[in-house]
Formats: sequence, structure tokens, C-alpha cells
Amino acid sequence: MYRYEFTPKAQAALRKLARRNLKATQAIIRKIQWLAEHADEITHQPIKGSHFFSLHSGPFRIPYLLDAANQRIVVDDIAQHDNAYGRINKLG
Repeated sequence: MYRYEFTPKAQAALRKLARRNLKATQAIIRKIQWLAEHADEITHQPIKGSHFFSLHSGPFRIPYLLDAANQRIVVDDIAQHDNAYGRINKLG
């Protein structure tokens, strides 16, 4: 199983979302846990034009980095679809 961690940006987004929508927050955490359990079994969906992959949970997109050598997933952000990709495109 991979371990996962959150960037400060993702931590802040998760805290903010938890204040507004606890069920969505719980669903996102379950989805990230599922990803960590199945990371070696799935095809990761790359985000065009970046080195990030994308996980979807309802209307939310969860850009992440995959470090297979260290069995680690780094969640970079949690945002609504358009906002998440806009922020990723700025990073390149």
C-alpha cells in the first residue's frame, strides 16, 4: 500500500471544505485512501501539460504526484473541477 500526504495547499483546501461540506470531505478522504490501496493496480490519469495525475471525487478534482519508487502519493490540491485545473495549468 502506498502512503499519502497532503501539501499545505491541499491541507488548507480540505479544512475549508470540511467546514462547508463534511460528507464531501469524507468522500474525498475515502477516495484518496482507495487510491493508496490500489495505486499499483490502476492506470493513473495524467493531467495534460503537467506532471500531475488527477483523481475525481464528485465535482472535485484532486491533483496528485505519484512517487512509485517510494510508494508515496502527494496530494497537491482539492478543488472544484475548473479551479483545480486552472491552478495546475499555472504551475505547468
